[in-house]
Amino acid sequence: VSQESVSNQKVGRYDKLEGCVLVDAKNNDGDSFMVRHGDREFELRLYFVDAPEKYLSDRHESQRSRVAEQAREMGGVEVDEIVQIGVEAKEFTKQQLAGKTFTVYTYWEQVYDGDRYYGFVELPDSGEFLGNELVKNGLVRVHTKGPGSKSDPVPTPKGDAFFKHRDKLYSLEKAAKSSKAGVWGL
Repeated sequence: VSQESVSNQKVGRYDKLEGCVLVDAKNNDGDSFMVRHGDREFELRLYFVDAPEKYLSDRHESQRSRVAEQAREMGGVEVDEIVQIGVEAKEFTKQQLAGKTFTVYTYWEQVYDGDRYYGFVELPDSGEFLGNELVKNGLVRVHTKGPGSKSDPVPTPKGDAFFKHRDKLYSLEKAAKSSKAGVWGL
């Protein structure tokens, strides 16, 4: 990506980072992945959605508990099935982003572990948010946090109120369940 096609402007509280590219990294998954914008690389974590883990740890009980919770909350499927959905979510995200430039909206809010930043990804082909597409395809659960906090909710980059956007995701999830998309068809 040439430096000329990389730009940074403000949209509300967000930095709008145009010309981003996906960085191939072993920890990439459906909702968290490495991004390059110009000379900067960072790990982005999508707001509002949680993709299942793409493996089951043989050493970390907390990770196994998280996978079991994801399986329960995503239709009560088996642990090996939820891990497969995690692999599919990773592949979907890679398919949507690899070899293309896309736009990231972030205001550099750190995920609790401090190494990742929350944000939204606007897909280059449709202009939709990646998180919405993952929900539509039954590859994630509507879970985790949105921008800001309950006392200071931040609208999406497209101007939707925090709760309006979350409700839209629940509506997309309900449609995915009805059409048996992804995990909802298992």
